[in-house]
Order: sequence, then structure tokens, then C-alpha cells
Amino acid sequence: MDSTGNPSARTSVSKTLPMDMSDTFWRWLPLTLLVFAIVYGLLLASLLPQSLSTVNGLTSPETTSSDLPRNLISLIWKAFIGGILAFALLFNLVVVFMLQRPGLAWLSVLMAGVIHSQLVLEGFGLWFIWPDWPQFDALLHISLPLCLIALCEFTPHFLSLSQRSGRIIHGISLAAFVHLLATPLDVPLIGQESFLALTLAGGTFILLVVVGQIRQHVYARYYGLAILAILTGAVLSSLRTLGWGPNISVAESALFLGAAAGSVILTTGAGRLLLEERRKRLSADLRVQREQQMRSRIEQDYDRLLKTHRVTGKPNRAILEETLDSIDIDQAPYTLCMVRLQRFNEIEQALGYRTAEELLKSYLRQLNGYLKRRAGARLVAINGYGLATVDTINHAFALYREDESEPTLELLHDIRDWLDDNFREGRFSFSWNPSLGVAHAPEHGQDAAGILSSAGVASLNTGQVLTVYDPAIAEWQYRQQILMLDVEDGLASNCMWLEYQPKVCIRDSKVSSVEALIRWRHPEFGYVAPDQWIPLAEQMGVIHPVTLWVIERACSEYRHLIARYGSNLSVAVNISAMDLTHASFEDEIIHIIARHGMKTENLILEITETAMMTDPEASRRMIHALGRKGFRIAMDDFGTGHSSLGTLASFDLDELKIDRSFLKDILAHPTRQRIFRAALELGEALDLDVVVEGVEDEAVVCWLQQFPGLYGQGYFWGRPEPACP
Repeated sequence: MDSTGNPSARTSVSKTLPMDMSDTFWRWLPLTLLVFAIVYGLLLASLLPQSLSTVNGLTSPETTSSDLPRNLISLIWKAFIGGILAFALLFNLVVVFMLQRPGLAWLSVLMAGVIHSQLVLEGFGLWFIWPDWPQFDALLHISLPLCLIALCEFTPHFLSLSQRSGRIIHGISLAAFVHLLATPLDVPLIGQESFLALTLAGGTFILLVVVGQIRQHVYARYYGLAILAILTGAVLSSLRTLGWGPNISVAESALFLGAAAGSVILTTGAGRLLLEERRKRLSADLRVQREQQMRSRIEQDYDRLLKTHRVTGKPNRAILEETLDSIDIDQAPYTLCMVRLQRFNEIEQALGYRTAEELLKSYLRQLNGYLKRRAGARLVAINGYGLATVDTINHAFALYREDESEPTLELLHDIRDWLDDNFREGRFSFSWNPSLGVAHAPEHGQDAAGILSSAGVASLNTGQVLTVYDPAIAEWQYRQQILMLDVEDGLASNCMWLEYQPKVCIRDSKVSSVEALIRWRHPEFGYVAPDQWIPLAEQMGVIHPVTLWVIERACSEYRHLIARYGSNLSVAVNISAMDLTHASFEDEIIHIIARHGMKTENLILEITETAMMTDPEASRRMIHALGRKGFRIAMDDFGTGHSSLGTLASFDLDELKIDRSFLKDILAHPTRQRIFRAALELGEALDLDVVVEGVEDEAVVCWLQQFPGLYGQGYFWGRPEPACP
């Protein structure tokens, strides 16, 4: 329901007036019209005294001022009805102000008009209230049309009307306003009869509108009863005026009684509207309160998410850096420690992420408590905690240094010892395998991010629990990281190439095969030896593309190799343990050699003893499959691993390469010679070709020539060279 007036009327006014002026006009329209009617009526009564005679003619001779006290029962009845109307008027005004609905003030105008009409028609006003102001009786011509106007204008604020119904009701209201202006002036065709007819027509139309909504709209029922009471009073008054009705006191006051009853009924509806409005406001207040509580919870949760780690609940990296940046490192130097839990991922895979996270939170609670007890005031508070979480693996804390020259080594050693102990929680007892990286501010960084990075670099050293940041180590780690990032680019460019070292028969120095060795000249670091990046590539999981690239390049250069060393030449390439775990590795190699027109027996796959022992069962299956396809399999670096004779015999091998360490000082140590002979006998027992690596001087070559069928590889016969020198 609209609280400021009819929508169509408000729209038309707002087209020409500013919004605030338009709203003010419609808000104060009921009061404005009431004041206008009073002033207009009093002005006409003063200028046109003949209007009083017309009013006096409307009053009943039985109810003159001299007779009123004689009819005590009638007086009490009329005073009672007037009191009810006055109470209804006051109650309606309270509803208007409490609901802040000025549109309901039309009901107050209606009741004010009814009360005035009663006082005039019954003579009670002239007898008791305004005996010296007979002009107030002249306002009857004003108050009656005003009642009809108020009833019409109140309807859109109490019911939902269609646009057409609203226009008709506003038309009736306009006609009543014309009566209000013209009746005191004795305008032809405008008088009591025409007004009663207009009242009857307007009331009937409103009643029809109400009947159409009586089932859907609960307030239409109140309105229907009110309109029915008003129409009944209007009909009875009309019949008496035309001389068709009985001349009794009830008939004389029928219009008044009907209007009074209608006003009381509408006031009751307004009261119910007040209760519902209060209920709605209370419900809205509760919703607002719940929304505010929810918003407060969301803000707290959002603030917690911004400041704490999702898993551990400890301050996150942003809060850690903010705390460290707030410390004046020149006045209060500090030591930042990074705890790296190297086994977290392993434990998460073994126990599941939920159990692992719960164990992690318990461990960090214990560590946080220990740090507060042991470090005391020297521990830097990080948002109320002694520990912050960078991620689930890395956690950090900071310590104030009392003496910049002695950075709390004793305290760090105690913390290291605590970290080195097994973690116990319930039925679990294990080690997180922690490493503690230490960086000092300002020596190892000028801001929090730099110090945190330095401590993180130091924590990557897995060889010991406690590591203090060393710029040289950091530079080496940076170099390794860059190398791993550039492996793919190195394969795609000319930065990587192959060099080949011959393997010869020691007796006649005839070349039987060559080993392909990868070389890399990095654009930033220059030449990088294989042992400086291949082991890391195996750890990082990027070695398989390197292996395929080596096989592809060796096959493509095979024609240059046979042109140099002869047609019965084999090429040996190194493969890693990760290559053996690829189910498609066998097919990938076959496709490569088929593309270059090579045979499988022309390719020797060298696998280190350590790689075979990483996953013996998987290695055995893949080696067996490759051997069945015709590839020759060689065990490289024999003697450096931990394989047993039984395990060695279970692999389908073709060649055994004895590590260069067997030849160290072999001519001067008979014991080493006996060990070497045992290795040769093992190869002979397994029916394997034996190759000795690292042969560099002629004396060793002469000693090795005593063993028939032995092959050698080393600088004595040639250094690694490209296929096309």
C-alpha cells in the first residue's frame, strides 16, 4: 500500500515539481484539505450569513439547544457515540504517527467530519461547545463533502486498486470537492439531494470494489463492513429526507450513526494493521539482528582467513612479514628460523590428509608451547603466537638477539634437539625429519621477504638439522633451480649435444661400441658437467624427456658413427630408474630406432646398479621386455651399489661395466687385484661381456691384457668427441 498518495497522481505531480516538494505536498494533503475546508467554511459563514438558515433547517426541532437537557437519555447516547468517535480519532492519529503512514490520516479527516456533523445536526455543538460561535454550524456544508472526500482518498491506502478503479474513486472525490465549494453558494442542481446521490453512488462503487477483493484481502472485509454501515445510514437518511422513511430519532441520525460505525470499523482495521506492522517490524528487526550477527561472524571469519593459515590456524606468511617489517632491525636485530617438515607429504600419503593435518596441528601446538617456554621474552610474538605457517611444510619463528655478535647459538641448539626427537601423539610415534634453516637480520636481508627467503634456502639443506644461511649455498641452489627450469629449453636449442667415447677390446684395441654422453653449455653458467644436473633432474622427474632426446639424437647420428668406426658398431645410452617405470618406454624406443632405420641390437641400454635396485621388480619386468625385443642391457657402475648376487642373477643382462674405482692403485695392491678378478669371474659365470671403466694409463692396460675377452673404456683410447668433429 502506498503511504504518500495515489501512484498516478504522484507521478503526474512529480513531472513538474522537484521530488522533495512533491512528496511533502502529498504527505500533508489530508491536513491541508482539512484546514482549507475549515477556513473556507468560516469565511463563507462570515460573508454569507444566510447560509446559517440553511444549516438550522437541517437540524431537528426536537434537538434545539433549549430542549437538549430535557432528553437526558438521548443526550447520554449521543455523548457516548461522540466519545467513541473521539477515541477512534485519537487512536487513528496514533496509528498514523507510529506507522509513519500519512495516507491513513484521511481516516482522521473522515472521523473529524463525522464528529462535526453529529455536533451540528444534533444541536449539541451550538448548545455546549460553541454557543457564541454559530458560524461553526455553517461548516456542515463543508464537513459532509469532506467526509466523502476522505473516504475516497483513504481507499487506495487501505486496499490495492487497479488503475481504472483508482481513477473512478478520484473522480468521485473531485465531485465531492466541487460540492464542498458550491453548496454554500446555492449553485443550481447542487444541494442535499445531489450530495446524497453522490454519496450513495460513491459508497456503492467502493463496496463493489471491496466485494471483489473480500476473499483475497483481509482488510477488504473491514472496509466492506464500514462501507455497508455508511451506505445503510445514507439510504435511511435519504429516505427520511424524501419523506419516505419513518420520522424517528434513529432515522434522523442514520447517516451519522452509519458514518460513526464505519469509522469505528475502519479504525479497528487500522489497529490490526498497526499490530501487523509492528509484528513485521519486529520480525524485520530480528532479521536485521541476525544479519548483523551473521555479518559480524563473516567479517571475523574473513579476518581470520586473511591472517591465519587455513590448515594450522597459525598466522600466515602475510602476518609474519608484517610483524617482521615492523621490527627496526638496526635497533633490534633478530634471527628468523624456518622449520621444514620434509616428511609431511610422505605422512600425508600414508595416513590421509585429514589425519596428517590433525597431527600437524598437534605438533605445531607442542612446538609453539615449547618456544614460549624456552625462549621467553626473546621470542617475537606473531599476532599472539610464537610460530607462523608459511605452508604445510614450512613454519617459521623469530628470536630477538641480545648480542649481535653471538646470535643465540645455545638456544638454537636446544630447539634443534627438540626438533630432532620423535613426535608422539596417541598411537603414532615418528619423526617429521625436520630441518632448521636460520637467517640473521640484517646480515642476510634488509626486509622480511629477504630474510624469509634466506631462511628458506638454509632449510633446504637436508644433510643436517640446523643450517645457518650461507650466500654460497644460496647461489648454488639458485643455480640448480635455474638449470632445472632450463632443461627443456636446452633440449630444444643447440645448448645440448652428444659426445661419444669408444669401448674397445683390450687385446687388439678394436672399437666395438661407443657410449653417448650428453653435454650442456648453459647461456648463463657456461659448461655444466652431467653430474651437476642429471641427479637433480632424476629427483625432479624431468629425466625421461632427456633420455628420449639422447636416444633420438644418437640414432640420428648413427650413420656418422659407423662411417668413423665401422659398420658393426653399437651405441650405448644411459637410462634412469624413472625411465624403467614408464609403461610406454619400450614402445617409445622402438618407434625412434624404426624411424632412423636402426636395429634393436645396435642399441645398448646402460642402467646403473643403484637405478636397478630402486624398484627391482619394476626394473626386472622392463629389462626383460626390452631384452626380448633385442636390445642389449648393460649394468653400469657395478660395485657402487648394494645388489646381491641373487638379485643380479635375476636380471636379463648382456654386459657388466666395472666401476673405475676398482682400478685405483690396483697395480700396487694385491688385494684389489683379487677383488677385480672376483668381479671378472662373476661376469664370466653370468655369461656377460665385461667392460672396465676409467682406463687411463698404459701400465694398467698392459696388466689388463692378461684377461681374454675383456673390454675397456677410458681416456687411454680416446676422450669423448662429437659424431662429426
